[in-house]
Amino acid sequence: MQAISWIKEKEKKAGLKILTFNTDGFVKMLENAIKFGTSVLFEGLDTELDPIIDPVLEKNITKEAGIEMLTLGDQKIEYNQDFRLALVTKLANPSYSPEIFGKTMIINFSVTLGGLKDQLLNQVVEFERPELEKMRKELIASNAANKQEQKELEDLLLSELSKESDVPLVDNEPLIKVLGDAKSKSIKIAKDLEIAAETGITIEASRQDYTNVAKRGAILFFCMTGLS
Repeated sequence: MQAISWIKEKEKKAGLKILTFNTDGFVKMLENAIKFGTSVLFEGLDTELDPIIDPVLEKNITKEAGIEMLTLGDQKIEYNQDFRLALVTKLANPSYSPEIFGKTMIINFSVTLGGLKDQLLNQVVEFERPELEKMRKELIASNAANKQEQKELEDLLLSELSKESDVPLVDNEPLIKVLGDAKSKSIKIAKDLEIAAETGITIEASRQDYTNVAKRGAILFFCMTGLS
């Protein structure tokens, strides 16, 4: 279920539609998603896919009067490049045909012992030391925001420097102001990231006290799943 949860969270802003091949009118819903550039998740798949979606998987897109079109069934639909399609199965080891492998990117989301141990460590720490886990999550969010701001600053600088101007650089006051603001912001971001790195080391050291519990939980899980 982790793959499904991740996709739902990631594509929530894109108006994600969750369908199965048994959903009434799923073709019409798929057509609208392709046209308006929303995301679609098909869940509960087995090893056979409905052939109706073959043109989507094969990206049989043609241009008509400069507009990208895709034929689905007997309908021609305007193709929006923002459209995304994900298909998820709960089968542990599905056997798909070479044709499906050729049309799709297949990702194995099966959990590994190491991956499950890391996830259980988060759960154990959240139970035993909720304030520590909260701090770790806030640190991750803060780092992501700082790195995003850093990237936006770099893009802004490149954009400003690439603009053509008759004014010499030394006399271009708006550009000098942008450069000054960017420099002060980048220095602050660099300091914040440095502090965050040090805090992260301290948090991780405290979390290691619970590693053995998480490892034992992961081993038990794989013992249970292996019994079948």
